[in-house]
Amino acid sequence: MSCAPAEPVRRPRAIRVAIASGEPLFGEAMGRVVRQCARFQLVGEAAEGRAALELLRALRPDVAVLGPSLGELDGHRILGLVVGEAMPTRLIFVGDDTDQAAAYDLLGRGAAGFLTKATSSEQLRDAILAVAAGGAFLAPESHVAVVREIRLRTTDDRPVLSPREREILRRIAAGDSVPAIARAMHLSVSTVKTHAHHLYEKLEVSDRAAAVAVAMRRGLLD
Repeated sequence: MSCAPAEPVRRPRAIRVAIASGEPLFGEAMGRVVRQCARFQLVGEAAEGRAALELLRALRPDVAVLGPSLGELDGHRILGLVVGEAMPTRLIFVGDDTDQAAAYDLLGRGAAGFLTKATSSEQLRDAILAVAAGGAFLAPESHVAVVREIRLRTTDDRPVLSPREREILRRIAAGDSVPAIARAMHLSVSTVKTHAHHLYEKLEVSDRAAAVAVAMRRGLLD
């Protein structure tokens, strides 16, 4: 009676993870969570959007976690480029839980996960594991917001704007310039331009005059 040699135990390949956040302390916290998990390999970190995109193109990680404050090339634009270029990386976004439209919009455009800043270390690990396995992950505190967003969009054909987008739209309608809006709202010019870009996309227009006209016609300036 012969005994075949035992096959070597094969450990699962490490999940290659990249992290990007414009908030250093938050980025460091996420990086620490990834480093502490034996299942993960942290392959790169970036502090703003353009560096994050270059990292994704060069390293092709399995999962990328994109935090807030990435600058002019924000998460929405990075997602569009990742999807458009058919990159294999699956994206998890970390956003503000007060923005009801963010999770819905990002998931609808191809994101694999959405977390909030209140996310625990365990939730971040669970999200990376789920997304790397081909699934999706939504922070529990975002469930209500997404359901509310679905209901809003099925009962009202008007685009749902975030509070900040509404404020920028109101100031655009009043004739304020981008620098003036930035000063009044205590934002950078690039941040105002990014919000205006998202606003134009939602209204399906290409300039401020058309945005005001469409907003007035659809009752968004009431």
